[in-house]
Amino acid sequence: MRHLERRAMLLAQHKQLRESIVEVGEAAANVLACSDGELFTHHPELIRVVDAFTDELRVHLAAEEELLAPVLERIDAWGPLRLDLLRSEHSHQRAVLHALHTDRRLGPREMARRARSLVADVLLDMDAEERDLLSERLLRDDPIVLDASDC
Repeated sequence: MRHLERRAMLLAQHKQLRESIVEVGEAAANVLACSDGELFTHHPELIRVVDAFTDELRVHLAAEEELLAPVLERIDAWGPLRLDLLRSEHSHQRAVLHALHTDRRLGPREMARRARSLVADVLLDMDAEERDLLSERLLRDDPIVLDASDC
């Protein structure tokens, strides 16, 4: 697969994740703003969007690692460090996803706060990835040829 195809696929996933993040944010805001009596109507929606986001983000994290790892390992001198940082951030996100998805002991408002924190973190991470890993400057198909006078 060409680098531009990898880039396009991951950027399309980022676009979809941003739409899902809006849904999580709205559901979390509804839980945080509602009265105790209204929780039973808003909490199930929060669970639904968090579960959907969990599935979507897991697929995306795996795709990023599958598509970027072989490229980052050898793209330049900073590639292995970039790959380590990507894997570290993904590990953290998977741990938070797991807790949100499985720990039903969380109260609705605590779940809403954690969900908002996670999606904020994911947004920052996607912005950094787009700047540092998915930029046309780094992820390109045309090789950079040094002029002999540069050597």
